Amino acid sequence: MKKIVVFLLITSVLSCKKSSPEGLTTVKGNYIFFEDAAVLQNDNEIYGVFLNAKALELNKKAAPLKKSNTDMVNVEITGIISTKKDPKILWENKIEIIDIIAVSAAKETDNTLKLGTE
Repeated sequence: MKKIVVFLLITSVLSCKKSSPEGLTTVKGNYIFFEDAAVLQNDNEIYGVFLNAKALELNKKAAPLKKSNTDMVNVEITGIISTKKDPKILWENKIEIIDIIAVSAAKETDNTLKLGTE
């Protein structure tokens, strides 16, 4: 859980959010799946992800793009956003993935903290 929180604090990616008439929303952002939890984050929001068949498909597509299990990937998905309470997902905003538009490896960043002068 700590890794996910650190990830969410460090990560920032350009985001895009478009709504369609059917209640579907297109979201671009960073996706991470670890053990039994998934999170999608863009510049504006953090979404807990419902682990449906499309989320499991996304995990399979993302696996070859990750160097370790805790790596994130950039995704663009279409989904249904909700704020209803869920016993498993404690994030305020939740998303159910309906369609996977794109999946790509995240840009590597140097997150090394350097103290002092060189």
